[in-house]
Amino acid sequence: MQWITHGVKLRWKRKPPPPFDHGVSLRDATRQQQVWLDAEKERLLENGAWTRATRRSHVSRAFLVPKPGTNKWRLVVDFRWLNQWCVKNRVKMETLKKLRRLAKPGDWCFSFDLQDGFHALGIHPDFQKFMQFDLQGDLLQCSAMPFGWSDAPRVFCKFVRVMVEALRSPQAAEDRREIKRLRDGSAVRQRWSVRRRTGGAGGDANRHSGMRVLPYMDDFLVLVDSQREGFLRREKVQLVLHRLGLRRNEKKGQWEPTQVVEHLGLEVDLKLGPFRVTERRVHKIHTKAKEILCDAARNRRWIPARRLASFTGLCQSVYLAVPAARLYLRELYFVLAEKRNWGAKVKISRSARGDLEWWSRLPVMSRWNGRKIWRSPTRAKVHTDSSMTAWGGVLNLKFPARGFWPDEMRSWHITHLELEAVYKTVQAFLQELEGKVVRLYCDNQAVVAMLSHFTSRNPDLMRRMRRLWLLLDLHDIELQARYIRSEANVWADNLSRCEDLDDWRLNRDWFVWANKQWGPYTVDRFASEISAQLPRYYAAWKDPKCEGVDSLTYDWRGENNWVNPPWALLDEVAHKLREEGAAATVVAPYWPGQSWFRELEALATEVVIMPRRRDVFTPSRLGGSELLGPSKWDAVMFFIEARP
Repeated sequence: MQWITHGVKLRWKRKPPPPFDHGVSLRDATRQQQVWLDAEKERLLENGAWTRATRRSHVSRAFLVPKPGTNKWRLVVDFRWLNQWCVKNRVKMETLKKLRRLAKPGDWCFSFDLQDGFHALGIHPDFQKFMQFDLQGDLLQCSAMPFGWSDAPRVFCKFVRVMVEALRSPQAAEDRREIKRLRDGSAVRQRWSVRRRTGGAGGDANRHSGMRVLPYMDDFLVLVDSQREGFLRREKVQLVLHRLGLRRNEKKGQWEPTQVVEHLGLEVDLKLGPFRVTERRVHKIHTKAKEILCDAARNRRWIPARRLASFTGLCQSVYLAVPAARLYLRELYFVLAEKRNWGAKVKISRSARGDLEWWSRLPVMSRWNGRKIWRSPTRAKVHTDSSMTAWGGVLNLKFPARGFWPDEMRSWHITHLELEAVYKTVQAFLQELEGKVVRLYCDNQAVVAMLSHFTSRNPDLMRRMRRLWLLLDLHDIELQARYIRSEANVWADNLSRCEDLDDWRLNRDWFVWANKQWGPYTVDRFASEISAQLPRYYAAWKDPKCEGVDSLTYDWRGENNWVNPPWALLDEVAHKLREEGAAATVVAPYWPGQSWFRELEALATEVVIMPRRRDVFTPSRLGGSELLGPSKWDAVMFFIEARP
């Protein structure tokens, strides 16, 4: 309220800045700019947004920014020097991302912009001298809030919140001042309960019912249930604007209720359900990408840093409609990070060129332009973890998946392994996760941060995230990453740290020999991602490539089975082969005193005893290559032909 009655005060970090003078602005304005500038200066002096200063004090530079799609400009005062002395505040705005929770399928909407919204708030008279600028020899100062001041967005959002509150909850806005004066909490509760009963019983609930409003600075989107309700809500909006002394910009926005609206640069389709980039913006991105590529080719890959930054900002603005936007911007950000200053040039790398080419093809990549506003309510929970030797994942706290890292990956940084664990877990449960919203829990904060925005400054991590994103997009999976403490991530943590002492692999040379003698084999019945001898295999734990878990529960007939089981399962293996009559080659220790040995020997057509060497077996838990096989007994292969 003080801002409205007395004006906004500037807040200094320590003390006000000393006087400065950045000279006269816009002496080189074009004729067209001059015509617009004269009319704009007269208009803003007349409505009190500017006043003429009597004494030179803190003079900043002013410049013009063209408004897209018009022959008009926006005059911005360069307050960068002044901003260094002001307190920096963050402001959180409500973006179109919130529309997912605010809107419903089949809704109608209308949008509007405020006319000179920033000028609704004045600057306190004691602080106007700090906002001076010399416009072609005419010394002016801002008496209303200007563009360019660092705290203007925060102040304006807090001011607009009053209007949003009046639209969302008229009763709360009407009674807020009175409620603040009530010190007795019981009196407040009693007052509200009486109001609610009166509204419900008296039938004037519609008069006090709130609207679904999505504000973003001076742009507003209002959601309604029907076209008829849209017309009624428009009148309410007009009344609130009038009471607050604000005006609607009649040349902007979509004032007629509709189900497809262009808002904040995107097309919002409440009937069919997607966000889309408008054709105009797609063409603009395509044109700018082509121009940058052409200029880079002519100038040995050097282009102005400011120009590339402008392009990345344009592409970033459409990420809600182009889910892959951030994936194909990171290489451009790597290039921008090498700039000396904004006036310098940067060199386009080969990878950055690939990103620019991707953006230049946006008009013909229709499948990339469009993202669902609403997702299916079907959800799944996934917990993942990784150690330096293995990874683990759990689906819905019921179904586990795990695997071991090969030798070449065991020297990786843990963040890389954690991200790879996420990829492998999603792969393992791909059929169960397809088309769902997946809440992913991980105890690595760096991985959670990367997955929340699908971007990283590390090129290798960025490549891995791009691969993960393509997998998610192909199977229509939305990943929502959440951090979980290690103490609460018990099952996935145990899976990544426990050793599987039964996962051994026969020396590859022996397998090749057997495959020539009795093959070709079609499936490996007891294996893991590391120990598998064949592309098709069954595992003890779910992993990305296995055909199934617990091969003893499947029918082995019709296959030439490679069977290298844990020794404890040899009794069950012998029984299954006797019952089903399937073809198999069974690898086992030479223990003739065991019951299963005699049974396998009776079924076998050929029996081969392998020599006692340390390299006969390798354990997958140690990366699949370290030679720690048995040395105190021989191993044997039983070749069993199929029986009818």
